[in-house]
Amino acid sequence: MQQSQPASWQVDPETTPVHRRAVFSRSVAGLVHRHTQHLDHREQTRITRRRVHDESLHLIDELVNRPVDPMFEDAQLAPQHSPLVIWFNRILAFIFCVVVGFAGANIVQELQLNTREKVRAELANQVIALTDKRSQLQSELDRDRAEIDKLTQELNASQTSSRVQSDNIQNGAVAVTGQGVSVTLTNPIAADDSGSDARVTDGQSIRVVSDIDLQVIVSRLWAAHAEAIAINGVRLGVQTSIRTAGSTILVGITPVESPYKIEAIGNPSELKAAASKQEQDAFYDALEQVGIYPDVSTAKSLTLPAITANDITYAREDK
Repeated sequence: MQQSQPASWQVDPETTPVHRRAVFSRSVAGLVHRHTQHLDHREQTRITRRRVHDESLHLIDELVNRPVDPMFEDAQLAPQHSPLVIWFNRILAFIFCVVVGFAGANIVQELQLNTREKVRAELANQVIALTDKRSQLQSELDRDRAEIDKLTQELNASQTSSRVQSDNIQNGAVAVTGQGVSVTLTNPIAADDSGSDARVTDGQSIRVVSDIDLQVIVSRLWAAHAEAIAINGVRLGVQTSIRTAGSTILVGITPVESPYKIEAIGNPSELKAAASKQEQDAFYDALEQVGIYPDVSTAKSLTLPAITANDITYAREDK
């Protein structure tokens, strides 16, 4: 059976195709343009472009416009709650947030209320407690010191040992009285006028009596066979240090101030010669250039107290 040809426009004999193409041929779309050329030969044939299906663009469109799978939009997949349960949960969450907010506000207000006053009061109580403990320890120390002195006197009475007495004097364990010398050093007038802390000023430092100056004189006195030395009434022992802490000179743990009076018991002539300018010419010249003039004088009777505190402390574990 002969198949019928598809309907088409009648073409001119000049444009008759050489051979016919099947309907299912790839060039059937091009035949349409060829058949319609007789309508308007001046019209250019329109070339149709095949639309390219881009999978990546399709994926972006799905993610932007339809991010949720349609299956998840089904109401049957999510648990169903009644409006009463939903409103009950909302009210319960609101009440919980209000309670937490009020509790937090009260805690912050309590922390910020009189914080400095509480800290100050606590520190004051600690200072009072430590002061009372120090007084108690000092009383115990004085009582032990008196007992030691008593036992020492009994030992000296039973054993007349010059070695024991000499050791006690050198260690500062007992008070001593005797003749000796006194060396006084005073800060210059410029330092006194500028205030108590006159070691450093805005322009330059002012030279005042330092711990080194006291150490030099004390060393000279010890070298001249001084039996006992005290600075401003503070007895020097075998482990007593003379050092500067800030703008203050400490003898052991006791602060001393100008004028600094160094008292030494021993042979007055030897001690005075050791502390005089003839033996320390360069040292005295350096002091006099800054307005410090040491005063050396002999004394027929000097009384130096015993050391009132132990020089050595021991650490122990608190239980």
